Amino acid sequence: MRNKFFLLTSAFLMLHSIGAAQAGDWPNWLGPNRNGSSPETGLLTTWPSTGPKVLWKVPGGDGYSSVAVAQGRAVTLVQRTDGEFVLALDAVKGTELWKTKIGPVYKNKFGNGPRSTPAIEAGSVYVQSVSGPLACLKADTGDIVWSKDLLKDFNAKNLTWGLSASPVIEGDLVLAVPGAVGAGSAAFNKRTGELVWKSGSDKAGYASPVPVTVGGKRQVIFFNGVALYAVSADKGEELWRIPWTTDYDCNIATPLVLGDLMFVASGEHVGCTMYKLKDAGQPEVVWESKGKKSVMMNYWANSVAHEGHLYGYSGQFDERIDLNCVEIKTGKLKWTQKDFGKGSVMLADGHLFMTTKKGDLVLAKATPEKYQEVARVTMLGENRTVPTLANGRLYLRDKEHILCLDVGAGAK
Repeated sequence: MRNKFFLLTSAFLMLHSIGAAQAGDWPNWLGPNRNGSSPETGLLTTWPSTGPKVLWKVPGGDGYSSVAVAQGRAVTLVQRTDGEFVLALDAVKGTELWKTKIGPVYKNKFGNGPRSTPAIEAGSVYVQSVSGPLACLKADTGDIVWSKDLLKDFNAKNLTWGLSASPVIEGDLVLAVPGAVGAGSAAFNKRTGELVWKSGSDKAGYASPVPVTVGGKRQVIFFNGVALYAVSADKGEELWRIPWTTDYDCNIATPLVLGDLMFVASGEHVGCTMYKLKDAGQPEVVWESKGKKSVMMNYWANSVAHEGHLYGYSGQFDERIDLNCVEIKTGKLKWTQKDFGKGSVMLADGHLFMTTKKGDLVLAKATPEKYQEVARVTMLGENRTVPTLANGRLYLRDKEHILCLDVGAGAK
């Protein structure tokens, strides 16, 4: 089912795009391979009752941005009383290196503050403000190199729950989602901020762009408010389109590419589809599970994949949320942990590292046999932020603090 050459080519291109990032870094949304998984092994998978050792805990701020880690820096977006800031910390010590204001205070009845995650690449930090500005900052000082306001520049309206797509680096481009007429998606020169191409007129969704190689050619997949579609990476020319409508345009979870397969899911009782990417034309449906009985309805949290199986939160925002395991090849539900609750998941070393909205950190084995919880400890306040892992350190945040835990080999 998986093409070995395709996987090797994709891995090479991904590593090339990361630039100077170290092997254990987590430089952007969903990690080094943009799939919510870390390649690190030998992690601490037996925890004391108090949880892994807290290396540092520092004030953060409101919002749901996850922590990107590269080149010795841990960078995230936070909201404080006087605006939205990019905050850079020493990844090992937690000391503040710099902070830079990029936008005003953003308030929403479903949650305040920034949603997207920074991308760190080759001495630069790329960020997307919840209020419109897309910016490039110097990684060592936080000075703004360039800034483009997606809403003002393209005459677009903000989303109901704010701009959420994380900036994605693709070669010399930074990809973004203005959601405007004539600029549903766009690419900018990462060094100058100059617009390189714009494409379509789709209303923005909340998912981030996904670059992928298909048939030896690079394309970018977007999951916007009303459709799943792909454009050529160099020119933004539309290659294929699949309508995908969800109540309130809540297409949130970023499509998960697994070799030549692509998993797409959303909430509001829509469900999921597994596609096979083709050298030319629209992807082929491998299996789908739609409606209220879908095997996977990812409302906001992305699923992860391990040894032929998907693991993810499934359900409605205002209803029961289960944790499900689904076979990738067939779409068969292997197990479900009922009423698990809202949260997010990251995969590393054969384990699921999960946070719950109410503040628990949970460790479970990634196995299709049954749900096997290894540890659970309350370490956070209310949050919706996915954990990130870099160089044996687990980075978490809630709406007040940022934490770094020691889960590396040899940690006690």
